[in-house]
Amino acid sequence: MAVPTVEVGLWVDNRVDDMTSTVDGFYDFVAIGELADTTRHFLCLNLEGDFRRGSQGVDRVAQMILQQARDYLGRVREGFVLSVRTKEVGSRAELGYLLRRVLYDWDALQEELGLADSAGTADGESGETPAIQRVQDQLMAFGMAVVALGALPRMPKEEVTFPRSYRKGASYADIPVPASPGELLHRIDELEEIVWQVGVTDADEMVRRRYDPLRRTYGFFESSAWLAKNESRLFGHRSLSS
Repeated sequence: MAVPTVEVGLWVDNRVDDMTSTVDGFYDFVAIGELADTTRHFLCLNLEGDFRRGSQGVDRVAQMILQQARDYLGRVREGFVLSVRTKEVGSRAELGYLLRRVLYDWDALQEELGLADSAGTADGESGETPAIQRVQDQLMAFGMAVVALGALPRMPKEEVTFPRSYRKGASYADIPVPASPGELLHRIDELEEIVWQVGVTDADEMVRRRYDPLRRTYGFFESSAWLAKNESRLFGHRSLSS
C-alpha cells in the first residue's frame, strides 16, 4: 500500500526539526561550557594578579567577559523560575522566601516572554493576540548549572585550579550541594553577586572579605567547564582548552 506523500513529507519535516533542535541544543551546551571556561580563566588571572587593571583595553575585555557571565546567570535564574515546584519546598518559611523572590523575578521574565500586558489592560481587551516568545535556552542553562553545582564537591583534585586555596590539597569536597529550592536560589544569588563584585573590587580585597563565596563561584565555573569538556568529547568536540 502506498504511503501518502503528505504524511511522508510531514514525517521528514518533523525529523528535520528534531535533528535541528538536537544540534542547536548541543551547540548551546558547548557554548555554555566555553563561556564557563573563559570566565574561570579570567577569574584565575585576576586572582593571580596577571590581569592588570588600569588599561582601558584590558578593562573592556574584562567587562565583556563578566557581562557574558552575568547574562548566563540571568538565564539560569529564569530557568529556575520556570522549573521550581511548590512540592519540592520543605517549609513555609522557604516557600515564602521563594514566592517573594520568584514573583519579583517573574515580572521581568513574563515581559521578556511576551506574557505581560504592556498596555495595562486585561488580556483580550485590546483585540490583539500578544506575541509570545518561546522559552529558549533558560532551561538548559538552569539544568547545566544544577549539574555543575552537584558535581562540584566531586571534581577530581587534578582538575581543581583555584589559585588562592588556604586548605591543604586541591579540592572542593567541602562545598555543599544545594539541597532545596531555597538553597539553590540562594546560590544563584551568590554567583550573580560575586560576578558583579569581581568587576568593581580588588582581587586581594575580595579574597579577604568574600573568600568562601568567591571560591564557590570560581568552582562553579570550573565545574561547568569541566563537565562540558568531558561530555563534548563524547561527540568529538574538543575546542574547550581546559
